[in-house]
Amino acid sequence: MRLKIAVSLVVCLLTVGMFSTVATAPLREKTDADPISGEWDVSFYVHGNTYPATFKLKLDGNKVTGTAYSEHTGAGTLRDGSWAENKFSFTLDFAKHESIAITGHPEGDKLVGEFTTEGFTAKWDAKKKATAKPAGVTAARSAISSPPFGRG
Repeated sequence: MRLKIAVSLVVCLLTVGMFSTVATAPLREKTDADPISGEWDVSFYVHGNTYPATFKLKLDGNKVTGTAYSEHTGAGTLRDGSWAENKFSFTLDFAKHESIAITGHPEGDKLVGEFTTEGFTAKWDAKKKATAKPAGVTAARSAISSPPFGRG
């Protein structure tokens, strides 16, 4: 009888572990495969001053598309966006500002790089804006991580 209980417990634990891995694997793959898509809080560093902006980026294969906005430039669109070897480049076009050429790469949880506009080159970086987690993901993870048979 003890052997049956022990085998049943092992099977339950293996099943829970398998579902836990399956449930989180697609989330990990999406993050690792696409480190730049999303909305970013950007800081441009110009002559000792910091100018905030927002990038909305989308990675599709090796093509980067999106938009940008800052109080200084207004709304802008991204053109000629490319992604290769963990680096990206694109040009931002604005109605009331000179275009800005952007190069960069992911570094930890940030994007970092250089930009060129109005005859000079300087640094920029960005942090991804926080996004709300879907309610179903949290509930599913909670159910999976709960001990079997309601014990805890």
